[in-house]
Amino acid sequence: MEPRRGDRTSQVRPRPPSDGRPRPVRVRPVTPSPARLAGYGRIERRRGLPLPLKAFLAASVVLLGIAILYVSVGQVGSVVTAMVNGVGGIVSQVGSVVVASPTPTPLPDLADSPSIEAPDNPYTNRDKVDVTVSVPPAVTGQDGYTLRLYVTTADADAELIREDPVGATSVQIVVGVPLAGGRNDMQAAIYGPGGESERSEVATWILDQSKPKVKVISPKDNARIDKGSAAVKGKSQAGAEIRIQNASNGAIATTIAGSDGLWQTRIALADGSNAITVAATDPAGNENTTRLTIRKGSGKLTASLTASTQRFRTSRLPKAITLSVTVVGPDGRPVQGATTLFTVTVPGLEAIVSSEIRTDGNGVAAFRTTIPAGAMAGSGLASVLVSTSRDGDVTDRVVLTVRE
Repeated sequence: MEPRRGDRTSQVRPRPPSDGRPRPVRVRPVTPSPARLAGYGRIERRRGLPLPLKAFLAASVVLLGIAILYVSVGQVGSVVTAMVNGVGGIVSQVGSVVVASPTPTPLPDLADSPSIEAPDNPYTNRDKVDVTVSVPPAVTGQDGYTLRLYVTTADADAELIREDPVGATSVQIVVGVPLAGGRNDMQAAIYGPGGESERSEVATWILDQSKPKVKVISPKDNARIDKGSAAVKGKSQAGAEIRIQNASNGAIATTIAGSDGLWQTRIALADGSNAITVAATDPAGNENTTRLTIRKGSGKLTASLTASTQRFRTSRLPKAITLSVTVVGPDGRPVQGATTLFTVTVPGLEAIVSSEIRTDGNGVAAFRTTIPAGAMAGSGLASVLVSTSRDGDVTDRVVLTVRE
């Protein structure tokens, strides 16, 4: 076998001896070279703290803990005394402090929750209300307790709006609590040394300051009705009180609008024109009105004749007289443009006849004439003939009396 590079001997193990037993191989210890050892420092083990120093530190920690304990329970003076008396005094003093530590004072209990008196009608048009609260008897008249009032409105969290001292009676009235438009949910609570009690159940107020709508569906304005009463139908706010009054005869009718706002009632009518007022009052107390006219007719054309005077004395003739007629159609409306013809007859004189006179917008026509001298004592007559193109003719008359 050829020698290895550097003239080093081959590391191939020699063959065993001929007797078959392996020859022991000597292993040389590998020792680092002196140059390599020179690059490393010697590792030395540090020595621990001296035993007296360790004992001093431990005692210091114990004393510090004891001092903290004394200060926390207000025994600073005892700490100084114990340090003077030595460790034994400290241990004895610690035991007495632990044994003599005061019992913690229990926290005061929370008050019971109050209750709010809910209104009979939650709707109101007043922006301030008085809230009645029942306070628990246990805190009535006690110092350090207050009554808190919270309100929750639409799209807002509960807000503390009033805090008053608890009074001497169990019923307390919180005066002038402001309301926001719409729904106001009120809750009350008692605040005292133990904190705030549970809040009461909710009491609700609803601020509504808008006038309700009021509409008459039937009859229409200026409608003609031949009966003695008229059925009036309309619509308003749900729950509104409806009051109908007829100024012509003083008749009054009332009803309540349903959940859909519809209402209906009857009102007595007088002959001719009836001025009707319909008033609606919503649950909050807001009112709104509307008016209409209903005409009650007799179903026929009528004429009513009057005279400025109906009695005359022959000694005081001649004497002026005015005749007036009012014409009303079958629908109860005045007839405008009707033709009237007046006639006056008295004993001893020829009849006095007017020209044709048209009625005005109020259905009225008038004729003025004179009763001349020469009339004889007795009964006379004044009459009128009324003619219309649509409703026919009608007459009326009054008696005239001539005395000596």
